[in-house]
Amino acid sequence: MIKEELIKQVAKSTGIGICEVRAVIEAALKETMDTVTNGNTLYIRGFGTLYPKHYQQKVARDLRNNKTIVIAEHYTPHFRPAKSFKDRTKKL
Repeated sequence: MIKEELIKQVAKSTGIGICEVRAVIEAALKETMDTVTNGNTLYIRGFGTLYPKHYQQKVARDLRNNKTIVIAEHYTPHFRPAKSFKDRTKKL
């Protein structure tokens, strides 16, 4: 499912117009990204937790050139699903 399909599904199931649903979903996604990129955790009960995960600097090897490279410390967004979400997915 892509974002446009999600917008249409939510509009259909709630009876709210597509334009309003699009504005709400885009605002929710923007706030989610802002929260995580500011170093905070977003917890949505029954869905999961979005948080920035920290990785230390490390030494790795470039296999093409067989050279040692340094990967700088960095953060990446991570998602940990809630137990109820995991349980529903196991039934697929």
